[in-house]
Amino acid sequence: MGRPNVFGDDDDSVSLPVETTPAIEATVSKSSKPAKGESEMFRTSLYLSRAVHEVLREIAFHERKKVHDLFMEGLDLVLEKRRHPSTAEITSNAKAS
Repeated sequence: MGRPNVFGDDDDSVSLPVETTPAIEATVSKSSKPAKGESEMFRTSLYLSRAVHEVLREIAFHERKKVHDLFMEGLDLVLEKRRHPSTAEITSNAKAS
């Protein structure tokens, strides 16, 4: 028996049988590097108040940057304060190895 269809249509041909699910999960969890074609980037969420977000958008607009660039600038400051390499240095070292 397959997993329930969350889309509500009657086509069950896409769902995987329960017996194959553990094998797939084990294969994915053992992999330490992204598969070919996957990004080296990690996506995360950040929760901000609307007021803070509006100020960041205004700064980004006036500096002709993206809000993401401001976040990256802040991350570099945090890393520098704690005597770690910058995000650019960490990224280049990870690509070299």
